[in-house]
Amino acid sequence: MIELRGHFFADTARRTMLAASVTDDAWAADVASRAEGPYLFVAEAVLPYLHESDVRRVVDLLCDRFPGSLLALDTAGPGFFDTQEEHDALSKVAARMQWYCPDPAGLAEWRPGVRVVASHTLTSLPGPLVDELPVSYREMLSVLAAQRLPQAEGYRLSLLRMP
Repeated sequence: MIELRGHFFADTARRTMLAASVTDDAWAADVASRAEGPYLFVAEAVLPYLHESDVRRVVDLLCDRFPGSLLALDTAGPGFFDTQEEHDALSKVAARMQWYCPDPAGLAEWRPGVRVVASHTLTSLPGPLVDELPVSYREMLSVLAAQRLPQAEGYRLSLLRMP
């Protein structure tokens, strides 16, 4: 497994870690030299804190070094981005989001061949997944959906396939 969260690489088969920034080309060279694909990259709570030029650099890096790989990521829409100062958790940390993504479908336009495999808000999760959740979670999602909060509607979980 290769995880970009926290700026480290974890190869669970070999139990090694590589400290690196997600925007640094060096980690990609190291990973490519140690492991063959297929690759799944997970960027959780990382990319919104970068400037758009750095997010594009990460997408370019994955496309160039790991063709056919998957990238699971979260994005924040403008409603979420604009209210981070009032957010119950985000307002209490020094880090501020620098990039927002109103529609993850736009990410596919950054590089020819990038494809959005799936994209969901917390209130639009696939039915089979929701059906597997405990009743209390399903009820919470139902209440959340009825409120149509910008924070819930603007936060998306997406899966991209690199060309």
